[in-house]
Amino acid sequence: MWPFRVFALAPLLLLASWTASAGLIKPDARHFRKAGTFESFQWQPSSYSDSKHMNPFRYDIFYYIPESLKNEAKVKALVFNHGGGASTKTRDGSIESVRRYSDDLMRLADELGFVAVLPSANGLNWGGHTVPLMKNLVALMRSELDIDPDRIGLSGHSMGGMGITRSYLWLADQFAFFMPQAAGMALEKLEDPHQMEQLLNKTFNVPYIHLQGTRDSFQEFVTRAKKQQQEVRKLEERYGSKSKLKVILYDTDHQYRYEMFRDQLKLAFEKPRNLYQKRLYGSLLIDERFYSENNILFKSRGSPRYFWIQAVNTSGGPPERLDFSTRIEGNSIRIEIDPANDLAIRTKKLRVYLKQGMVDLNKNVTVRINGIPAFIRYPDHRKTAPRSYDMTDQGFKFDAVIDVPLPSQSSASFMIRRFTRSWEIGT
Repeated sequence: MWPFRVFALAPLLLLASWTASAGLIKPDARHFRKAGTFESFQWQPSSYSDSKHMNPFRYDIFYYIPESLKNEAKVKALVFNHGGGASTKTRDGSIESVRRYSDDLMRLADELGFVAVLPSANGLNWGGHTVPLMKNLVALMRSELDIDPDRIGLSGHSMGGMGITRSYLWLADQFAFFMPQAAGMALEKLEDPHQMEQLLNKTFNVPYIHLQGTRDSFQEFVTRAKKQQQEVRKLEERYGSKSKLKVILYDTDHQYRYEMFRDQLKLAFEKPRNLYQKRLYGSLLIDERFYSENNILFKSRGSPRYFWIQAVNTSGGPPERLDFSTRIEGNSIRIEIDPANDLAIRTKKLRVYLKQGMVDLNKNVTVRINGIPAFIRYPDHRKTAPRSYDMTDQGFKFDAVIDVPLPSQSSASFMIRRFTRSWEIGT
């Protein structure tokens, strides 16, 4: 009987071994290696150096993977940006700030079942580098951890929350939700109503939950939170639809309440990222320059894609920005690009990613840009499972791709804004 028992158990042992190796931490992970303890590693995004720009700078990335999740798959994740100011203009100061939040984030991760990632700004605070850091960091997380690409949230407190208020519009399709705390959009600094609208209207595409204590020692944050709420309500009336903005003013000071943070996180994680919305309020930024901040070099790479619209065939030059909205009705896709100024358009095409259900891919699809027909035909598409069109994002799955040439300036007008720094809007 003994040989039979060994034979019968062997497949089970092999299955158990395979299941363990196929857990949350992928076998080839080089950075996220341990569960159950608060860990860290040093890392530099690939865009921070090239043959002409050698860069010794590294981020310290802290993380906590609950022991209970190590053999799980499709796990939720939260990136949390620490607070600070003058005290965090050095690496040591930034790391100390991370550690002040670590106990709360580990407790939350255990209670709600998510991976917590706490990047240190390492002396940069949360300025212009925030966008490329966040994009590269979530790509790293998706490549090394079996996390749900549609249930990754971004939160931050104080200065970390301020970084979110300035950068979320360039990250709107990367995260399932944003949750800044004790911070506020500096709308009072935006003289151009167009800039204010474009900073606010991404909340129609992604949940934005602002937690703000009414007794905050920085009372301008309370004022800013109320102003944001008022201005978004005006846009809701104009657009004829509800935003995904939630401003929660509650009785606390500059420090958040753990219970409030936990309860709002629990609610936010219930709704996955939705890449397939028919109405978009987007902004594209084409920017390939290197920037220097606090003597640290980093490359922006802009934000050439917003949900299912992407700028392609761009040519070199200074940073350029394109603001647009979309509406899908039946098999008609309308793309409205804001009215023109005299700047030349470097983006020659828009790439449109489509999924069955957004339109009927078995019929002709019409794309109009500012009312001008740019594409009318049957799109080639996959009749099997949707394909991931982004190697860094397993959740970016679509059935078809259309490249739509932009009309010339003589036939349509466009708004393309140039900025010396990609983060100036909203600061």
